[in-house]
Amino acid sequence: MMNTVKHTSILAVMLVITQYGYSQTIDHWETVVFANDIWQYKTGEAEPPAAWRSLDFDDSAWLQGRGGFGYGDGDDATQISPTISFYLRSTFRIQDISAIRSVLFHMDYDDAFVAWINDQEIARSAGLTSPHPPFRQTSSESHEAVMYNGGLPQAFNVSPSVLRQGENILAIQVHNQSSGSSDMSALPFLSVGLSTANSTYQPTPSWFVAPFEFTSSNIPIVVIDTQGKTIRNEPKIMARMGIIANKNGRNNIADAFNEYDSWIGIEKRGNASQNYDIVQGKWSYTIETRNEDRSNNNVKLLGMPKDNDWILSADFIDKTLVRNALAYYMSRSIGRWAPRTRHVELVVNGKYEGVYILVEKIKPDNNRVDIAKLDSSQISGEAVTGGYIWDIQQADATDIDFGKRRVLKYPKPDRVQPEQLAYIRTYDDEFRSIFSRSYYDDPIRGYPKYMDVSSFIDEIIIQEITKNSDAYSWSGFFHKKRSGKIFAGPVWDFDQSLSNSTFRDGDLVEMWIIENDDGLHPPCWSKLWRTPAFKQHLANTWFSYRNGPLKTERLYAFVDSLTVYLDEAQARNFTRWPILGKIIWRSTPGAQNRNSYKKEVDYMKEYVLEHAEWMDEQLEPFTSVHSAENKSMPSSFSFSLSPNPVKSAATLSYNLNHNGYVRINVYNVLGQYVQSLVNDVQERGAHVFRWNGKNATGRLLGHGIYFLELAVDNHAAARTKFVKF
Repeated sequence: MMNTVKHTSILAVMLVITQYGYSQTIDHWETVVFANDIWQYKTGEAEPPAAWRSLDFDDSAWLQGRGGFGYGDGDDATQISPTISFYLRSTFRIQDISAIRSVLFHMDYDDAFVAWINDQEIARSAGLTSPHPPFRQTSSESHEAVMYNGGLPQAFNVSPSVLRQGENILAIQVHNQSSGSSDMSALPFLSVGLSTANSTYQPTPSWFVAPFEFTSSNIPIVVIDTQGKTIRNEPKIMARMGIIANKNGRNNIADAFNEYDSWIGIEKRGNASQNYDIVQGKWSYTIETRNEDRSNNNVKLLGMPKDNDWILSADFIDKTLVRNALAYYMSRSIGRWAPRTRHVELVVNGKYEGVYILVEKIKPDNNRVDIAKLDSSQISGEAVTGGYIWDIQQADATDIDFGKRRVLKYPKPDRVQPEQLAYIRTYDDEFRSIFSRSYYDDPIRGYPKYMDVSSFIDEIIIQEITKNSDAYSWSGFFHKKRSGKIFAGPVWDFDQSLSNSTFRDGDLVEMWIIENDDGLHPPCWSKLWRTPAFKQHLANTWFSYRNGPLKTERLYAFVDSLTVYLDEAQARNFTRWPILGKIIWRSTPGAQNRNSYKKEVDYMKEYVLEHAEWMDEQLEPFTSVHSAENKSMPSSFSFSLSPNPVKSAATLSYNLNHNGYVRINVYNVLGQYVQSLVNDVQERGAHVFRWNGKNATGRLLGHGIYFLELAVDNHAAARTKFVKF
C-alpha cells in the first residue's frame, strides 16, 4: 500500500514538470480559443444528444453568442436566464500539429464544469462526478468566478494528443449549484506552446504567465496528493503528504520523501484570507499528520517538535514572505512561546503552488502553549481552572463563541463541558468588569489579580513594533493555566503588519495601533494603555528589549538571513503568482512601484527602522527615569538561590517589604538577557519560587555562569551569581 501510494504521488509530481515546465523546444505561447470568441450555446432545458461533444454534431439549431456566458457577475457578454446547466461549443483549426509541444486550458467558472476536445475529456472541476452529468444535476460544490474581480482563471494541463490537424471542437458543460443561484459564469481559454517562432494563432491574454520548470529547490519541498478528492473548508479529507528535505540542501522533485511520507487530514483555513484567496487562488491549509486509520501521527517536521497539528500558510498578500516568521521570532526572542516556522515550496496534486510557511498550530502542549489539557471529567475544583485558549475573532458555524467575540479554541467545541465553558466565561467576564471599577489598577484587588501583567505588556510590544492592523480585534489569543491568571498570547497572524495593509491606517509610521480602536477591542487594552503605572512598566520593558532582542540590527539580521535563503524560491513563487508591482487587497501606497522582491523587503525594513525609532521617542518620557511617580528604592531584601551550583532544579527565596511589580531575570556572564522567571505584581512578605532549570523554550539551561537579578517597580534591587552544570 505504502509503495503504491508513493509511486502515485511521484507520478503526480512529474506532471508539474510538464504543466509548469518549458520543453527545450517551446519557443513561445499563443492562444487558440478565447472566452470572447463567438460560440454555439444552449441552456439545459433538456438532455442534448450524446454526440454534442463531437466535431460532426450539427449545432445549427443552437444559439450563437460572444463569451463569456452566464448571469449575475457582470462578466457575461452573453447573458442567459437562470438555469441549472448550459452547453458551449467552439470549433478551432490547428494549422501545424507538429509544432505544438504543450497545451493549457484555462477556465473561469461558477459553479462547476466539464470540458472535452474532440469528445475526450480534458478538464473537470469539483462538484461533478458523473462522466457525462445529466442536465438537471446540480454541482455539489460552490465556486466563484474570479476574473471579474481581478483574479486568474484556473489552469489545466492538456495532452497534445487530443488535438487533430485541421478542425477541432471544444465542448463545455457548465452547472450551477442550485436553480436559485444568483450567478453563473463560463470564460474558457485554450493556449498552445509552439516550437517555432512563427505567429500562427493569437497573442496570449495579458494575464497569461508562461509555465516554468520546477525540478528542484534549496528549501524543503512538500508534496500533497488528495487522491482525486477536493480540499474543502471543512471537514478534513484524507490525503498523502511527502516532504523532501535532503541534508545537502538541494531537493529534487523526483527524490524520495525523506522527512515525511504518510497520510494527512487537510482542509482550507482562514477568515479574511479565504475571501481574497477566492479571488487569487493561493489557499492556506490546516493539516493533521495521521496514520492510515485516521489516528493521530505525532511527528517532528523540519526540526520542529513532535505534534500532529500543523498549518501551511500561504501568506499571499505578504510579498516579502517573512512577516509572520519575523513577528514570531520577535516574540520568542523576548521569552514568549510563538509558533516556529519553516519555509517550503508546495505542490498539490501535481501543481506547483509556490512558497508556503509550515507553522506550528496554537494548542495546549508541552512544546507549544504549556497549559494543562482539560478532559471531560475535569468540571470542578482546581481542575476546571485551566487550561483554556480563546481567540478574539468572528465566530463561524462550528465555533463556540462565549460572548463578545470570544471564540473558544481549547477545549475543542466538541469536547468542552458546560461547566468548563461557564467557568472561563465567568472568569473572563470578571476580568473585563474590573476595568469599570474605581480600584481597577489596585495591585491587589484590580487587574493584576486576574491577568499576568508582563504577558499583556509583551503582547502590546509585539503588536505595536509590527504595527499589526489585526491587533487586539482579530487573531488575538488569550490562555489560562490551571490555578493561574489570564495570559495574553500567543501572538498570531501578521501578514497585514509592518506597513502591509491600509486597514486601520496600518501604513502610518507615527501612530499606535492600540489607539486606533475599531470598536472591537476587548476593553482591557485601552484602559491599560492609559494607566500610568502600566505604561511605565511597558516603557521600561520596551527599552530593555530594544537594548537586546529587539535591536534593529538583530531584526535586520534575521530578515536578511531569511530573504537570502528564499531568494531562489521567491522567484518561482512570483512567477506562479505575479503580484509584485501590482495593487492587491489592502495594498499600501506605492505598491505599483515596488516591482521586485528586493524592493518589497527594503520597504518593510525601512518601516521597521522608522516605526521602532518613533516608538523609542514616544515611550522614553514614560520610563522610570523620567516618571514623577517613582517609588523610592526598597530598603531591604532577602534573596537566595539553593542549591548553588544548580544541577537541574533550584529554589529561589526572597522577601518584599512592600507590594509592587517584581521582575526576576536571568542573564549570562556577558550580561545578555536569557529569560524571565518572575514578572508580576506581588504582595509584601516572603516568597518562594521553584525553578526547573529550563529556559523559555523548555530546554535545560546550558552549563556556565549566570546572574539572577531581582527588580521591584523596575528598580534593580539585588543580584546573585550562580553556576549551572
